[in-house]
Amino acid sequence: MRTRRLILAAILTGLAVLVTACSTGQANNAPDASSEEGVREETASRFAELLNENGVPGGVLVVRQGGTEQAYPVGVANESGAAVTDDTLFAYRSVTKSFVVTALLQLADEGVVDLDAPSTSQFDGMNPAVTPRQLAVMRSGVPNYSAQPELLSLIQENPERRWDDSELLSLVAGVPESFAPGTSYQYSNTNTVLIGQIIEAATGSAWSQVVKDRILTPLGLDSVVYPDNDTSITNIASPYAVDSDGAEALPVVQASAFSAAGGLYGTASDLAAWAEALGTGSVLSAAVQQERLESFSSTSADEASPYYEEYGLGIGKIGDWVGHTGNGLGYQSLAMYNTTTGMSIAICLNASGEDGDLPAHILEALEDDITTQ
Repeated sequence: MRTRRLILAAILTGLAVLVTACSTGQANNAPDASSEEGVREETASRFAELLNENGVPGGVLVVRQGGTEQAYPVGVANESGAAVTDDTLFAYRSVTKSFVVTALLQLADEGVVDLDAPSTSQFDGMNPAVTPRQLAVMRSGVPNYSAQPELLSLIQENPERRWDDSELLSLVAGVPESFAPGTSYQYSNTNTVLIGQIIEAATGSAWSQVVKDRILTPLGLDSVVYPDNDTSITNIASPYAVDSDGAEALPVVQASAFSAAGGLYGTASDLAAWAEALGTGSVLSAAVQQERLESFSSTSADEASPYYEEYGLGIGKIGDWVGHTGNGLGYQSLAMYNTTTGMSIAICLNASGEDGDLPAHILEALEDDITTQ
């Protein structure tokens, strides 16, 4: 109950601060500033309400467009009651996939990797005909390592255990494929772990270093890290599990348990900047970005898929929004770019629960407000 009271108090306090900030900032910048401030107040209020309704301890919403950015931090970051701020780090979880597949597409564009040749990364029992492209669009039929009950048991025994990719892949060794490669869709974290290995084999560097060198550093996304073996990183929001009884603090699981499928951490602001880069293709050639945006296919074959209408090369689609979401073990996230308006949205939450698609549902609930900012 103490955690629930802390959350409610922090959300109400944060809401008061947000509304004050929104009502006093940039009053003289435009003739319609007052109406814009009203919209921001409504957005702040509704975001706080949605977090409270879902028992989420804390989160940040960032709206980015035309070189301007509005951040809405709400709630608590940890058991001590410290407030979430613009600088709080969250686990991005599966949004990591969009970074990793982007690096893969760069390498393919340079002729270093062949997207349509058999994967250079394999595990025992894997169909040798699977290609990097099929891995990237989730149409490989490769079983999901994170769906294996053994993994959760091992994580519960030792959340701080450092995992090698080979150990993760061993969890699906001998598990039958779900379908012949290229014939259907099924979301699988194993796909992106394999892509990480393909990148490492092609470059001789860790996938996380390749992502840093090719994407994070050029874009100035300085907060984004892969803390697989780094205990010096601070200001990370504590993870929580939420249900009808309240919020329960969880241990921080070692990032290597997610690897290239979900190991990155960072701020919501940097995630919004990434959503813009992802949607505009600023780190890809025009031809490759066009190929990416034409790679979408229906997700209807997988009822357990994240909340996408369609999925493509490391990128999902919800209406006019393209990007990625993430969920699991105490965190949820979203990075989306609107192909019609040019607006980017990031949502980071320090909780996971029954609604594994909460950020996408928050986006839908707030869309009318944020698209008028």
